[in-house]
Amino acid sequence: MDATEQLVFDSDIAVGVLGKGGDFVLVPLDGAIEAAMEAAVLRGWNYCGCYAVTKTGQPGVRCEPDPDSIFTMMYAALAFAQLVAERLRPKPKGDGVEWIEALYRLPDTRG
Repeated sequence: MDATEQLVFDSDIAVGVLGKGGDFVLVPLDGAIEAAMEAAVLRGWNYCGCYAVTKTGQPGVRCEPDPDSIFTMMYAALAFAQLVAERLRPKPKGDGVEWIEALYRLPDTRG
C-alpha cells in the first residue's frame, strides 16, 4: 500500500482532487468514482492529489509533484475545508413542530 492509499484507508473523510489550471472537482473516496473520472477525462483533467482527515482528526494531503497539480490543489484546499466544516457541523435535532409536540407531552407539575 502506497502513502496515498494508506492516508485514504486511515481517514474518516477523504477526497480526490481532479482538475487542471485551478478548475477542479472534489471526488469523495468512500464510494463509486467512475462517473467523476469519466467526466474529468472528457474535460482533459488530471488526478492532482487527495485531501483527508484521519480517524484521529489529523489532516493529511498528498499532491502530485507537477506545478499544475500543486496550483490546483491550492485552489481546492478551501473547498475541502468547507466540506469538512459542513460534515462536522451538528445536525439539527428536529424541527419546531417536533419540539412543541414533545413540550405538550411533558407532565403538568403545577398542582
